[in-house]
Amino acid sequence: MPVAAKQPQSPPQATEFDASKCGTISGQVVWSGEIPDTAPFIYGIPLADGNFDIRTIPNPNQPRVNATSRALAGAVVFLRSIDPAKAKLWDLPPARVELKDRDIRIVQGDATRRVGFVRVGESMSMASAEPVFHILRARGATYFSLPFPEPNEPLSRTLDKPGVVELSSGAGYYWANAHLFVADHPYFAVIDHEGRFTLNQIPAGEVELVVWHPGWTIARQDRDPETGLVRRLTYGSPVEVKNAVRVIAGQSQSLKIAIP
Repeated sequence: MPVAAKQPQSPPQATEFDASKCGTISGQVVWSGEIPDTAPFIYGIPLADGNFDIRTIPNPNQPRVNATSRALAGAVVFLRSIDPAKAKLWDLPPARVELKDRDIRIVQGDATRRVGFVRVGESMSMASAEPVFHILRARGATYFSLPFPEPNEPLSRTLDKPGVVELSSGAGYYWANAHLFVADHPYFAVIDHEGRFTLNQIPAGEVELVVWHPGWTIARQDRDPETGLVRRLTYGSPVEVKNAVRVIAGQSQSLKIAIP
């Protein structure tokens, strides 16, 4: 008889968590140096006569920097070196991926962004609202390509390896880009429009606080040999700024972090 494959299971949560031995880290992230000004992408929509309707779309990974305050919005702040047994319970809402308007979006709670957070071993839903055939590609901590021949017919996938998953289009929307962080603890936050963030109920001890922003430069472009239009794009490496922080029970620390 065939042996059934074991289903991945989420790691145990908060078995040693003690709220009385926790602290808080908050802060603001500002941009140091020249603010990048990225050019829009050009793409073509096929027409019945064989020509293309040429349009442009902004770079989705363009850093969002307030020119006056220098505050950076939309980057991710998270912790490394966290023992999942001592971490608090996972308290982030479920995330789902939407392919819509030639873009990839992650809906999590009340927020719709290009980043999302999934607990290791949990399943997430993905669906396309595009009226045409679409393919969602995942690379990084997991590797797959899922076809969506019809709109609004969701598929699900279990993410059982921690790390960053880059999502992109396999159907010609070469600029579309989003990221999932798969982890065994919930210490993640997206920086608000003032560059601010807060992570609370962190177990006391040494941690590494990371500010992460997706790459916006272009590392490689593959073009259609017949039309000359870009068919696939590879972004440059993300920016990571690491900070060693000692969390003290019952105390709140405030940091000001400059990138890059």
